[in-house]
Amino acid sequence: GAVSDLAQQILVMFRFLLIALCVALASAFMAPVMPSKVGASKVVMNGGKGFGGGEATRDPEPSEIDPNDPKGKQQAIHKAETFAEYLARRQREQAAGQ
Repeated sequence: GAVSDLAQQILVMFRFLLIALCVALASAFMAPVMPSKVGASKVVMNGGKGFGGGEATRDPEPSEIDPNDPKGKQQAIHKAETFAEYLARRQREQAAGQ
């Protein structure tokens, strides 16, 4: 009858509303489509010249070595224990502590 037609109509409208809501939600979380600027910026390094076209100003050799700098004496980065070794050591220490 008339009641079931109304219910059917409400159901169709509700379904449409739900679909529209899902579409709006999905588009809200999408990144805006913008043209890539990778091709537009062409940085060319030509023989010692910097990005701005000027001569490179950084001197690669240190002018003075600070004797009080603790990192200045460091010649190598020594190998640390692996994660597996750390876990094994921690397990041993836990077993010894209990």
